[in-house]
Amino acid sequence: MSPNRLNEQSETGVKRGPYKAGLERQKQILVEARNLLIEEGYHNFSIRKVAKRVGISAGNLQHHFATRDDLVAAMLDHVISVYLLRLEELKEEASSPKECLQNVIEFVTRDLQTRETTIFFPEIWSLSNHDETINKLMEHMYEVYRKVYQDIALQMNPDLTLEQRRLIALFISATIEGHTMFIGYRKSDAYACESVIKMIVNMAVQTIESGNVPKVSD
Repeated sequence: MSPNRLNEQSETGVKRGPYKAGLERQKQILVEARNLLIEEGYHNFSIRKVAKRVGISAGNLQHHFATRDDLVAAMLDHVISVYLLRLEELKEEASSPKECLQNVIEFVTRDLQTRETTIFFPEIWSLSNHDETINKLMEHMYEVYRKVYQDIALQMNPDLTLEQRRLIALFISATIEGHTMFIGYRKSDAYACESVIKMIVNMAVQTIESGNVPKVSD
């Protein structure tokens, strides 16, 4: 999701006065932290550089986020919260759970084609292989995101068990995310995005409605 979208979402539901100013400063910091990660990579990511982009001192930034880990954790929470807000809008716009599933898959898959998403998430995946803190933060982010698919699957087929719903959500999420390096921004197979969406939707609907989900091996 683009930084512009992040900025638009951050303006909603905020109190006026000093409290609002503080929240707006925090959200500005989080947006610039994400932008820095996208533009320069995590190896160049620091509180000092984020502070410079915001136009404040590193000490001032640390009043909001004391450490780099705190900043990264808040950044990931902010990113997923914005996505969840949009997914909730799609849910409200849909006339049925099946339409909701299609709309969510379309949105998330098309979002892969933005420069920001193509760079941001693979950067986080790479970091998670070397940093246990990042790995835990990433796992939490995806756990929250996959719950969306679990809920839709239950609405479409109430006979699905919790284990089946979790596996379906994992399958859909992994299928979409796995296409990032192939249909993402300026990738060679980007032209196939809409066809890929149709295939993912068809597989997801068929699996959910049939209930034909293999058991997870011990």
